[in-house]
Amino acid sequence: MVDKDELASSFFPLSDDYRAQDFPFYWVARLNAKYSADVDTLLKPHGLSSSKWRVLMILHEQGRLSMSDIAIHAVAKLSTITKIVYKMQEAGLLKTAPSPQDGRVTEVELTEGGEAKLAVARELTAQVVEKAFRGLRKDEVVYINQCLSKMFRNLNAL
Repeated sequence: MVDKDELASSFFPLSDDYRAQDFPFYWVARLNAKYSADVDTLLKPHGLSSSKWRVLMILHEQGRLSMSDIAIHAVAKLSTITKIVYKMQEAGLLKTAPSPQDGRVTEVELTEGGEAKLAVARELTAQVVEKAFRGLRKDEVVYINQCLSKMFRNLNAL
């Protein structure tokens, strides 16, 4: 059995030692907000946002997906993704079609215009990523990802 003191007990809000700055979720939330704001600033002149950028990247990596699957990968509500997808479709970046397996499901994929817009967005967002990872070694990034992934699995455990 693992001793509670060996665990991250000082991170628990009920602990007398708890300080928000020592809580990983505090930094995750601040990091995500800052990253999104910086990306939004760079992408806005190109008709994109951090949310649209995520949709483009998800579809580029995953290929054709349902709106629900995009919402899962983007960590967004389905209604939000639906609005974003239809706006992006109007702009010629995406196309939608009923799923061949289930006509009730709408599937989404990138258009050539979407791929072109993604290329521009990748160049711009690379600046933010380079700035964010300045001074970090590859093994440190791998370790951060491992820790965050473990925490995510913990939260999804029954």
